Amino acid sequence: MTLRLLSVHAHPDDESSKGAATLARYAAEGVDVLVATCTGGERGDILNPAVDTAENRANLPAIRRREMAAAAEILGVRHRFLGLTDSGLPAAGDPPPAGSFAALPLAEAAAPLVALIREFRPHVLITYDETGGYPHPDHIRTHEVTVEAFSAAADPARYPGTGAPWQPQKLYYQATLSRAWFLALHEATLAAGLESPMTEVLAELTP
Repeated sequence: MTLRLLSVHAHPDDESSKGAATLARYAAEGVDVLVATCTGGERGDILNPAVDTAENRANLPAIRRREMAAAAEILGVRHRFLGLTDSGLPAAGDPPPAGSFAALPLAEAAAPLVALIREFRPHVLITYDETGGYPHPDHIRTHEVTVEAFSAAADPARYPGTGAPWQPQKLYYQATLSRAWFLALHEATLAAGLESPMTEVLAELTP
């Protein structure tokens, strides 16, 4: 029997910065690894000034799809977009945009993942913990929909029309982006005599 692992992420690139080594290791050992990306990253930022052009901003969804395909090939995994819309990172106190992943009712947001679980029939699910790793609304919602789908996929009365029921055996949370991780980056940056971009993130994360 081939073991199947489903790793659920919010945006393309999250699979590379959060648990990539785990995915690559299991894929290399013969596990059938599938990465599910909830959104297309349409509202993402371009952090490299050298490529921050009007053309690239306009083509960002297509660029992120190409980058995701390249990442999946490097990691040796399969990949599926779930078709939900990136919520961006609203200012403190602002709601996510209407119709975006974080703004949808939980059942609507979880339905594509329930369908994928019933199709792929994974033995193990991996996603973020309840903090999302950091307080991005799409990461928190990714945790919520994965917890919902983990139990709902096995219940034939829930989410009808999305395939035959299937119960994964285990659900694991990643702790890659813990407060300790951000703090280590923050302190190392300050020690190098630079201004730390982690100050605001640390202020949002409870000790």
